[in-house]
Amino acid sequence: MLSKQSKKFGVFLFFLAVSAVFWLLQTLDETFDREIIVPVELTNVPEDVVITTPLPEQLVVTIRDKGATLVRYWRHDIAPIEVSFPDYDEGTVNGKVRILHSEILKQVQERLLGSSKVQIIRPDTIEYYYNHGLNAMVPVVIQGDVEANPHYYLLDVTASPSEARVYAAASVLDTLKAIYTHPVSMKDLQENTSIEVPLRNIRGAKVEPRAVTVSASVDVYMENTVEVPVVSLNFPGDKQLRTFPASVMVSYTVGYARNKEIGKKNFVSVITYEEILELQRRGVSKIPIHLKSIPEGVKDIRIEPSEVDYIIESVAVE
Repeated sequence: MLSKQSKKFGVFLFFLAVSAVFWLLQTLDETFDREIIVPVELTNVPEDVVITTPLPEQLVVTIRDKGATLVRYWRHDIAPIEVSFPDYDEGTVNGKVRILHSEILKQVQERLLGSSKVQIIRPDTIEYYYNHGLNAMVPVVIQGDVEANPHYYLLDVTASPSEARVYAAASVLDTLKAIYTHPVSMKDLQENTSIEVPLRNIRGAKVEPRAVTVSASVDVYMENTVEVPVVSLNFPGDKQLRTFPASVMVSYTVGYARNKEIGKKNFVSVITYEEILELQRRGVSKIPIHLKSIPEGVKDIRIEPSEVDYIIESVAVE
């Protein structure tokens, strides 16, 4: 420490400290803009009143003052702006209160040091909606994309709870048919899945709950084959259709849970007399097979053979 080099370093630190002090004093004497947070509170709300759209929790205020004064705001919290409900209650069943910029500015300025000037307040007006408990139950509608993996299929998609209670003015409730979720995205599902999804906001209304559980149930596909007879329809009493073969094999994929519910009785292959006449008019010698009835939840249907030979026999009529 007594060396010549150490003494030079000490002198350097001394003058650096002196320079820093002069720089700080000069800076604190200059004028700056600074953002501060001013809390907002709604007070004295009666028990029978529901605030459907609340006030913002805080204001962002830009103030201008000398640096030495602005430092003091770091050490002290700003007292909240209190909005007393009775001061704005007009005695109506439903209401909207809008507090103008001039009133907000007055209350903010009262909470600042005398030399501080407000430059900007965000938001510059504040409002809230309320009612005296008027509400209705509204169905929840799921919006978005819910898709199963190609090897699975979607059994159902549900929201729990399926209804939400909405507090709002009668004019809003009378026209409100449903409340929608925020967009849901559930892709390539291979197992039952549940997610929490918020409900959309409605201006001037309060919704309970604020979110619902969206559940998607999936099932794995399996393949099955049934024998389905070819049935004739609308033939005259003296004519009878015979096909070769008399029945076709129908292969399909269906969910495992529904497989036991589906059999050959759920598939119907019908050939009408009018179709036969049209085929003959066009010179078609075989009947293309198509199904008149297909059960719900079945896909990838294949028919073997896809065409059958036929003859029309005359039968004796008693």
